[in-house]
Amino acid sequence: MAEVRLPLTASRLAGAVWGHLIGDAMGVPYEFRPPAEVGQVRWGAQGTHGRPSGTWSDDGALMLALLDSLLPDPYAQPPRAGGFDTTDQGRRALAWADQGAYTPDGEGRFDIGGATSEALSALRRGVPAEKAGADHERSQSNGSLMRILPVALTAVEPEVKLPQLIERAHRASRVTHRHVSCEVACALYVVLARDLLRGDPDRPRVLDTALKRLRTFYSADEATGEPYRAILDALEAWPARQGRGGAFDSFWSAWDAFDAADSYADTVKRAIRYGNDTDTTAAIAGGLAGLYWGLEGIPVEWLEGMRGGEVVRPLLGRLLAFRG
Repeated sequence: MAEVRLPLTASRLAGAVWGHLIGDAMGVPYEFRPPAEVGQVRWGAQGTHGRPSGTWSDDGALMLALLDSLLPDPYAQPPRAGGFDTTDQGRRALAWADQGAYTPDGEGRFDIGGATSEALSALRRGVPAEKAGADHERSQSNGSLMRILPVALTAVEPEVKLPQLIERAHRASRVTHRHVSCEVACALYVVLARDLLRGDPDRPRVLDTALKRLRTFYSADEATGEPYRAILDALEAWPARQGRGGAFDSFWSAWDAFDAADSYADTVKRAIRYGNDTDTTAAIAGGLAGLYWGLEGIPVEWLEGMRGGEVVRPLLGRLLAFRG
């Protein structure tokens, strides 16, 4: 394949989408292994779930479903304007779960989390999308964080300012995960992602700035912001980096893998070496790394080895057209 050089912003957008999917697919064979049993992380490994190499899981499929919902579609009949509509987001999540949409082979879902499954059942019963996600203590998992990246990719400034970006992250999370912990983790991730898309190379500064901006937003309203501020304090102080399925652990495991890495490939390998929920950690980290290093930073072997290009390319074309 001849090398294709995209303009910088386009490269970052394409890198984010493919970076997320490749991280997911790379992590799938290692899922549920403790760190000591991960071993060498390499492309084409076989293991958990028994899928062909280059196959993304629920993480990638639900990320693509959200991206599809947010983007205009001039080829739909009738053409669709896109935009932020959580009811449509819920419909597209069900299209994945029930019809195998957004998968590289139409095989349908695998590796679905308990909280996401619970939310999908609620959507099937007709529960409004923003009330479908559970908010009990056991629902503080990473199932909305793993798919939230398109909220940042499609939030074009100055039309979408910071308060609207944060609210979109909260509302999109609620479709499957309504606990405040999940909303805050998603909000921090999308603020970080949009700042990385601007091209700031200083990763610690980007994180520090995002935390301050989020705290300022939550402090603007004493009544409604108090629980969010408390959760943000807990997230910022979270000590664990174990690659597990909680929203806080997933965020920090992915961020630390990205922050310590010197390349996209190094990011994904570091994320997987945490063990446990390897596909989700690597998907979350891979999205950030793809934004940071761009499409050209992803190893050609990994990119060319991915299945499902016929699913991704039209969506990516619509994203690049939308961003102009």
